[in-house]
Amino acid sequence: MKILMPFWSLDVFESFVLPLANSIAERVDELHITYLQGKPWQDLKQRFSFHKINLPYSFLRSKTARFFMARGKLYSQVKDIDVDVVLTLSEVWMQEFSRYCSSRMGVPYVVRLRGNHRRVREAMRINVLKKKLLNYLETRSLKDASLVVPNSSDLRKRAEEWGVKKEKITPPVVNGVDTDMFKPLKVERSSEFTVAYAGRISPEKGITRLLRIAERLTDVHVLIAGKKQMSLSFPRNVEYLGPLPFSEMPKFYNKADLIVLPSFTEGFPNAILEAYACGKPVLVTREAFPEELEVFGSVTEVDKFESEIEALKKSDLKAVGQRARLYVEKHFTWDNFSQSIVNYLKTVK
Repeated sequence: MKILMPFWSLDVFESFVLPLANSIAERVDELHITYLQGKPWQDLKQRFSFHKINLPYSFLRSKTARFFMARGKLYSQVKDIDVDVVLTLSEVWMQEFSRYCSSRMGVPYVVRLRGNHRRVREAMRINVLKKKLLNYLETRSLKDASLVVPNSSDLRKRAEEWGVKKEKITPPVVNGVDTDMFKPLKVERSSEFTVAYAGRISPEKGITRLLRIAERLTDVHVLIAGKKQMSLSFPRNVEYLGPLPFSEMPKFYNKADLIVLPSFTEGFPNAILEAYACGKPVLVTREAFPEELEVFGSVTEVDKFESEIEALKKSDLKAVGQRARLYVEKHFTWDNFSQSIVNYLKTVK
């Protein structure tokens, strides 16, 4: 089987997508990666076939207008790639590109549904017209896909609500975690009780919620890592590390006693699995915690985070973290993920 996966930027691919792509590549004949921005690491070229594509009409500020004016030109740059199926992560422009290429190439396309993007747009307060357009395009490309593979039960329900035919939606295929990479490590760390957040610094991630809590918990050290996508200032007890390379994330988790996720919405957060693999309990909002996971730590409303942190400080978090690691070692391997998703891809050939 030969698969095409489109990406807007390789920054995404070389972070959380890489282990996913690696696991798929081991089970198929060829995995082709198209991208508009970035540059592939040299060692990645030995595992995947990369295809740089150019998006014209740079004088237009609207990403939407550029995409629709350039669809034919984009397709002309990939039309000679021999593939059996297009697999895209859910995101409007990757879905639309996959939909267009699928119709022109005469091959099916499959969407890996990884989040409630409508909820994200609400949190980001995107203007009404743009939000309606993006919601329409996203829903259309989900409906037209040969299969939609959600990463959680909640997203499976959402896809049905958005009008995707039930027979096109697979049972949830959950993510995996590399427990050889993410594991307990001895690292230099603060002597204070430390909570950590890893992810985009963006409205839907609830980062302002966390900062308000940090202001009140002055005896707690707070670590934050991720790309800043909004303007904010950090309290004195918050250490912002900026975006970290994926290879540095195991060290980051090991600097904390507790990993927090105050998001308004999530699909199946990799950060929870990575934290568990590093032997770290979590404190997560109910909206962000998938029902497929067991709780090692606490899942509660964000207005209870402050009291939960105080309570968890007094518990045996090390023992909880050890059980969390054993749990993900048994249930959440990338091998399990790739076997499931490749089996579904074979059904649409």
